[in-house]
Amino acid sequence: MSPDNAWKAGHGIETGIDSGSLASPPSRSSLVEGLRAAICRIEGVPAARLEASPPRDVGRPDQDRHPSSPSDRAARLATGIAKADRLLGGGFPRAALTEIRIDAVRDGGAGLGFALALAVLFGATARRPLIWIAPAAMLGEAGLPYRPGLAGFGLDPDALVVVRTRRLEDAAWAGEEAARSGAAALTILELRGNPARLSLEGTRRLHTRARDAGRPVLLLRQGAEAEPTAAPLRLHLSPGRAAPVDGLADPRLIGRPRFVLAVEKSRDGRSDHMLIEWNSHDRRFEDPAAAVPVAVASTPAERPDPARTLRPVLALGGARRLG
Repeated sequence: MSPDNAWKAGHGIETGIDSGSLASPPSRSSLVEGLRAAICRIEGVPAARLEASPPRDVGRPDQDRHPSSPSDRAARLATGIAKADRLLGGGFPRAALTEIRIDAVRDGGAGLGFALALAVLFGATARRPLIWIAPAAMLGEAGLPYRPGLAGFGLDPDALVVVRTRRLEDAAWAGEEAARSGAAALTILELRGNPARLSLEGTRRLHTRARDAGRPVLLLRQGAEAEPTAAPLRLHLSPGRAAPVDGLADPRLIGRPRFVLAVEKSRDGRSDHMLIEWNSHDRRFEDPAAAVPVAVASTPAERPDPARTLRPVLALGGARRLG
């Protein structure tokens, strides 16, 4: 076996050509045809569709990085923030697996809050709900959703379906079945770390189910390391400092939640990060950097004398001083 064919065999690429049975090495066109057939089998698409793809313009590399066709735009959910949509390659995929990684388990609330905001954008309703799947141990530690809190965050409480499983394997199976059904506006599978059940092969199954059903699936990893994934988009998320409350100077008051997003994997290979804010009242993401500063009126030089502090006075009638 030649070194080239040994490399192909070690990486699971079948060219369909046995070089040992040929008197001369295979031609370049034969290798290309074999690789095209292997890619079609891996991607699950007909060869005609692959051949119909327009050739790339090597003179304009940015042409492939910015999807502009109607089909590309329809396949993604725009956030409404121009910078975020450019960062995400047009928005969040509507029919694919998206992976969000969080470093610390203690920041899991930020990850779930961001996922709930996505469910609102994807239009979760009681008839087409958000399906949230997680092992019972995680839900037992972090607690179950609070209905008034969901409503205040912008999500209809009746639009949430929680699936608790005893084992991680059951959670992974439930995620695949929920994605396959196509009944959910968004399916969230939440777990901790990097279990082997959801390594590259496991994420490939989730992505295939989401793609075939035409529905988004979100894999939310807490305390996880970056590893190979079949998800076309993987984000690293961390909580940002909450926005200040308008008109109030008390720093202890908590305003709108903010999230720091960093792209770790995307279709075009771009990597960047940004801070976004969730507006639960208007049910949309906003860019804090684009907020219009509010002018604060200066304190007038001449103003009424502030009221003096009243102190309690004790009057003792008829008391005499003893000498």
